[in-house]
Amino acid sequence: MASEDGGARSRFQLIWVGGAIALIAIGLGLAFFRGSFRSSPPAGERVAVPLPPPPGGAKAMLLVPAPDPGLVEDTPNGPLPVISKDGRQSWQVYARPFDAKDTRPRIAIIVTGIGLDQTLSQAALDRLPGAVTFGFDPYAAAVKPALANARNLGHEALLGMPMEPLDYPRQDPGPLTLLTSLDATQNGARLARLMGEATGYVGMVAILGSRFEVETQSLIPVLETLKQRGLMFADDKPPEQSTAAQLATQMKLPWAAGDHVIDAESDPGSIDQALADLETRARARGAALGIAALSPALLDHLGAWLKTLDGKGITLAPASAVANRQSPAQPSP
Repeated sequence: MASEDGGARSRFQLIWVGGAIALIAIGLGLAFFRGSFRSSPPAGERVAVPLPPPPGGAKAMLLVPAPDPGLVEDTPNGPLPVISKDGRQSWQVYARPFDAKDTRPRIAIIVTGIGLDQTLSQAALDRLPGAVTFGFDPYAAAVKPALANARNLGHEALLGMPMEPLDYPRQDPGPLTLLTSLDATQNGARLARLMGEATGYVGMVAILGSRFEVETQSLIPVLETLKQRGLMFADDKPPEQSTAAQLATQMKLPWAAGDHVIDAESDPGSIDQALADLETRARARGAALGIAALSPALLDHLGAWLKTLDGKGITLAPASAVANRQSPAQPSP
């Protein structure tokens, strides 16, 4: 009897331990499945998952990588732009994409002086949308990487082209200034040095030049060089006052001209008025270009104004998208 009682007791203990183990397993299983169901959101509910931002910010637009081997030639001044064997041109290949079917009035903004003040230039990169075109000063430090960085953020780029002003040399745009006192070969050498500062730009933007541009004997060879190298030219004078615009139209060089030029020292009221005038001009003529010197005041007013354009039925366009869309003055007979 004692032996039978001991065996029964042992069987009971085994059953009890087995049951306990089974209950623990069931409990763990339920906990696992409850946790799995909790981690799955109800149907239609979104779960915020932190993701790293895309390079260049959420609104960055990828541009064609530069340099394109078919669009450069190696020279002692660096890689200079050329028209490719299949006819591709830098002003089109390196342009920021734009929907040509967009029928809204277009406004392009070129902010010049990029690179001279690195802190202010970085602020422009941080605060201005990619559709704003940047004009890089040729004398700025590290123009090539700075221009590449701007393109990585979606900004179309131009290089500054200093030209002789009326009051030269009192106002001197620097050692690479194109001068009426130099012949075409000498100015061509300076232009080559300017163009070799970087790659990936769509063209050149005028820095001053009120004296140089009225001397057509000096200006024409420069414009012809830009055409031969597949670049566009942006003048800092209104189209109806731009000799360069007249000549560029005749020689079929892509061009744009500043309907309004906003100086870095403009007071806030003048900046706002110039931006309002750009809206009026764009509605009347279909396209307008503003050229603005980089300054803290400009960034404050320009950034806020740009956000209003879409609601006004106006589209912000890169400079290349207004090329050849303005009307120059008719040449004198």
